[in-house]
Amino acid sequence: MEVKAQVTPDNRFLQIIECSDLELDQIRHSFKKRISNWRFHPLVKKKVWDGYISFIDKHQRIPVGLWNELSDTCQKYGFKLDVSGIDRIIDTEFDEADFRSWVGDFFSDHPKIKPRDYQIDACIPILKYRRSISEIATSAGKTLIIFMMFAYMYDRKKSGKFLMVVPNTNLIIQTVEDFEVYNNGKLRFLTQMLHGGTEKTKQNVDFVIGTYQTLVRREPAFFDDVDVVCVDEAHHTQASSIKKILVSCINARYTFGLSGTMLQNGSTEALTVQAYLGPQVNNISAAFLTANNYATPIFIKVVMMNYLEDEARGKLEELRSRKAEIDGSKLLDLEKRLVIDNRSRFLFVCDFVARSTKNSLVLFQNVKDSYGKRIYDYIREKDNTKVVFYVDGSTPPGLREEYIARMEEGEDKVLVASFGTFSTGISINNIHNVYFVESYKSEKIVRQSIGRGMRLFEGKERVNIIDFVDDFSLSKNSKNYLLKHGEERMKIYREQGFPYKKYYINF
Repeated sequence: MEVKAQVTPDNRFLQIIECSDLELDQIRHSFKKRISNWRFHPLVKKKVWDGYISFIDKHQRIPVGLWNELSDTCQKYGFKLDVSGIDRIIDTEFDEADFRSWVGDFFSDHPKIKPRDYQIDACIPILKYRRSISEIATSAGKTLIIFMMFAYMYDRKKSGKFLMVVPNTNLIIQTVEDFEVYNNGKLRFLTQMLHGGTEKTKQNVDFVIGTYQTLVRREPAFFDDVDVVCVDEAHHTQASSIKKILVSCINARYTFGLSGTMLQNGSTEALTVQAYLGPQVNNISAAFLTANNYATPIFIKVVMMNYLEDEARGKLEELRSRKAEIDGSKLLDLEKRLVIDNRSRFLFVCDFVARSTKNSLVLFQNVKDSYGKRIYDYIREKDNTKVVFYVDGSTPPGLREEYIARMEEGEDKVLVASFGTFSTGISINNIHNVYFVESYKSEKIVRQSIGRGMRLFEGKERVNIIDFVDDFSLSKNSKNYLLKHGEERMKIYREQGFPYKKYYINF
């Protein structure tokens, strides 16, 4: 028997209209996934939820962005699949030759910009499939790729209003400035920037760029004439505000997302992103960029720090042995507190950073206890010849832009910034060292943070990533949580092909 499905009239779902019971059971099973770390979810612990999310509803509808997942599932189990209305989702008449010709003509006389082949190639499946996600590593030229798609559709009158959703104000300013450079005065389009403090809506706007925090507050009618939606840093699409924005764009014919770090294929989180945007169609890796001299090579120094007294180590090990009584998250918080409060560690890290002469980015996590601010103050006081900047969530966007501009010139400068503000999307070419002074396990955050140093800069032969790891263990058989975090990061380095070396320090 054949599985028959159709795209619903609103283009939001694939509805299965005909199949056998066996086929339906297998599809339902394939589209039911457990969330990551489901065992630790409060509702699972209370035994009121099993941790599963189903991507097919009681009406046998699957989000249209998962069309490729349905195709793969049917192929895996030998089911024939026929989908009617798919031509409303995929541009079967897309003229690749016309796009390539347009790019060549548009940039033929540009004084600075000549798109690379892989950048042009990346646009093709996004324009053809209309709904998609692309993993495009930092330094690959993601903004240029977005501009080419916008400018082509605008110039060829293939689309109406183009909406770009970004996570922070810095990216708005940076993107608009980049668009002006790429455009080189050729196209006359009207742009509106929407972020905190900008509430007015311009009429007849061609390109709208806004933070999801601002856009989510707009009335649904604001999105009625949006024809194209581009979500930058698309791994954030799990956030409820971005989902709400995408659902509000009911008339959009194109919805696509780009990110330097997408989620693990097949995971609940990855399927959620695909449900709202579409299947992954591009993967431009950091390894590809460095191998072809499009990005600065990476070298990672993992500094294994041994500084805690044996008595404290023993108490931590005893607490870890009581897993049934003590929640693991509380033990992790305790270890983080030991890191924040340890003066010897603080001095070692600060002196390590202060010895660098090339420009450095110091990334920290704890804002509440002023850990980053203390590092900033110490380095400034220790060496008055060094220029030091500090950024966290409370730093005004204008001041952040000023610091970024000043980091691009000269050397012997240090920018101390929270992971939340500078781990993603910020472009500073003149960064030679990136310091992880607090532990982070998230693959997205780690890879995005490494990307801060990958941009090419004259005289920069490589970027050094210095990863501080806290070893509180008494034995190899009882590792502390922060040490396990460090091992998870090293696993990411291996998987991404980043060379690293471990250094053992006792103090």
